Amino acid sequence: MTQLAKNSVVVVDDEPMVRDLLKEILKDMGYQVVAQASNGQLAFEKVKEHKPEIVCLDISMPQVNGLDALASIKTVSSDIIVIMVTAISDSSEVQQAIRTGADGYILKPFTGLQIHEAIQKARSKRQQASKKG
Repeated sequence: MTQLAKNSVVVVDDEPMVRDLLKEILKDMGYQVVAQASNGQLAFEKVKEHKPEIVCLDISMPQVNGLDALASIKTVSSDIIVIMVTAISDSSEVQQAIRTGADGYILKPFTGLQIHEAIQKARSKRQQASKKG
């Protein structure tokens, strides 16, 4: 099992403003943003390098999209919490992301509270699963 850096986050979005906003919100919540990426390929490289506890991952990105990146990230460690970030609420992409192993999702535009709740929900789901296992 890969040891993950607790409270560390990699933020992935092709929009610099969204990345900056996520970074500021997460920092205010006590998380350490260890890296940022603008596409899925860079995201995978950053995750391999930093082994974060959490990845906030945009679905729609150029080059390698969030769904493909998600599958790659889960090969690094299935324990990494991946929160998908999307502007499309009832998309088949969100459903596919959940099936691929995403731990939750937030809709753009998002609030700090939504991010906090998505992470907490994913963490408690993990704790329940590890108690059973």
